[in-house]
Amino acid sequence: MPTLLSLAPIRLLRAGLLALVIIFGAATQAADVSVKASLTRGITVIGEPVQYQIKISNAKRAGDPPDVAADGLGIRYLGPSSSAVMRLDQSGFHQEKTTIQVYEVTPEKNGTFTIPAIEMDVDGRRLKTEQVTLTVQPSSAEDETKPRAQGMAELIVPKTAAYVGEMIPVELRLYVDARVRWQAAGMPVIEGEGFTKQKIPEPRRPEQVVKNGREYDLLVFKTAITPGKAGKISIGPADIIYNAQVPRARRSGPRSMFDIFDDDVFGDPFFSQAQQIKVKAQAVELTVKPLPVAGKPPEFSGAVGNFQFSAGGSPNQVKMGDPVTMKLRVSGRGNFDRVEAPALRKSDGWRSYPPSSVFTKDASDDVGISGTKVFDMAVIPEERKTQMPSFAFSYFDPEGENYVTLTSEPAPLKVEGVKFVAPAPAPKTTEAANAPNATPQKTAPIASDILGPRYEAGERKSFQPLYERREFWLAQAVPLAVLLLLTGARLRRPPNSEAQRQAALRREKAVLLSKLRGGELAHAEFFDTAARVMQIDTALVTGVESSGVDAAAARKLAANDVATAEVIDDVFNARAEVLFAGGGHGEGSLRSEDRNRVLAAVEKMGRSRAKS
Repeated sequence: MPTLLSLAPIRLLRAGLLALVIIFGAATQAADVSVKASLTRGITVIGEPVQYQIKISNAKRAGDPPDVAADGLGIRYLGPSSSAVMRLDQSGFHQEKTTIQVYEVTPEKNGTFTIPAIEMDVDGRRLKTEQVTLTVQPSSAEDETKPRAQGMAELIVPKTAAYVGEMIPVELRLYVDARVRWQAAGMPVIEGEGFTKQKIPEPRRPEQVVKNGREYDLLVFKTAITPGKAGKISIGPADIIYNAQVPRARRSGPRSMFDIFDDDVFGDPFFSQAQQIKVKAQAVELTVKPLPVAGKPPEFSGAVGNFQFSAGGSPNQVKMGDPVTMKLRVSGRGNFDRVEAPALRKSDGWRSYPPSSVFTKDASDDVGISGTKVFDMAVIPEERKTQMPSFAFSYFDPEGENYVTLTSEPAPLKVEGVKFVAPAPAPKTTEAANAPNATPQKTAPIASDILGPRYEAGERKSFQPLYERREFWLAQAVPLAVLLLLTGARLRRPPNSEAQRQAALRREKAVLLSKLRGGELAHAEFFDTAARVMQIDTALVTGVESSGVDAAAARKLAANDVATAEVIDDVFNARAEVLFAGGGHGEGSLRSEDRNRVLAAVEKMGRSRAKS
């Protein structure tokens, strides 16, 4: 006899199945019933039939196919096709049932024809389709028998005249008959001289368009060019290669209901011939004008387009000598590769470092002609300031044909502390008499005659031996105590600590020189290492702490060698850029001539130290 425990799993299974049936049934009931009419193609020629389809969605019973008629068109019913799909969305599972009533439409003459809206009885409701339009156009015998696999291409340049440096969007368009199955075989190349072009990104999916009365698949390759010289230049030509499956010709004569699958067979590669086809887009001529000289602002660096500029800095309270990071944003549309950092308007009391930059193109832009470029620049106040620095950005507007300068409004800033001023050295004197308020010393009178003998007896001297005198032993105790103190100090102090410090600096220099000569250091690390070697050489000569050596102290080893002094300044400035400018120009490799110039100066400083 079954127990309650043995019946529990069966009851749970039945309850789950019942719940699924209820859910699916409710989902089917909740789905909307609809009808929609469409043509497989909207353009055709005489003798080239198309399909007219009535799609009935989510109906329990589709009913009998309605009669469809239109003047100038031969329409006959081919049969139905059905499908059912389960879909899951936010509201749960839904069953989508679709029935398609298929008709063949054969044009009898040229012109534009309208198939009227059809009213149908679906699940006891009267539903109505939309009316559709079919265009029948004249064509050659070749057009009536098969689609054209040979496509066409064109270059689209939005203007015929431009300025040097202006970034111009260019489109290379490929049109292929919509009835042909095809695929691009590679990226095209736009030929021409006198301009630079952006890398062509992968194109988006083809879209269907109507051109010259025919339906085509349109594939668009986008790029942008920048003229580099004035005069007339040719953009293109350009070749596009694609692989096409050329289908067999349609059969002429009467068709049966089984021909509703003919469109699938028509495009099947098994029944097609593969071809590689190349089409050429003709060149487009562009007139390029030079940028005007009159009115060119000093801040102009070559930016051409239409831009906006803003600036902001942080923190707004610093100590004198601490950096303020300025964010300079240039946004808009133009040649961002020529957009350089905005210029500091009044540099008095400011020390600036080369900025780092990041460019972000707009989401809708494929080639980088529009976006935002952000510069991070470190500026250091060297005196009291109440406002952050102001910057100016200049560009040439090709539409207005004039130069534009944008300036930033300075934000409040509080600078604390005072500027360090080195004390003036005290005047040196060679004689005490030259010192102000010096007290004149009294000199003994010079004897003018021979002094006579003195007969005063004075204190009587003792003839007691020295070793018996107390004063003798006290006098011996003083040097003994000094000797003991010196011996104790020597025992407590490490032997020859200065020599050890210099030996450690020489070992460190040897390691750093090996790295410098190896040629494997990147830009930032190379200059940091070179600056450290110069600090060590200066410390070995002067005896100062090596970490406190700056460019001014290191230049002393260069003596009157102006070239070496310039290299020392360059090395310490490059090191400062890395520390204060977020990297500055410290990314990437170093030019060999710059590396050799620094190494020669380092070697020369080492020889100067050895001589001293």
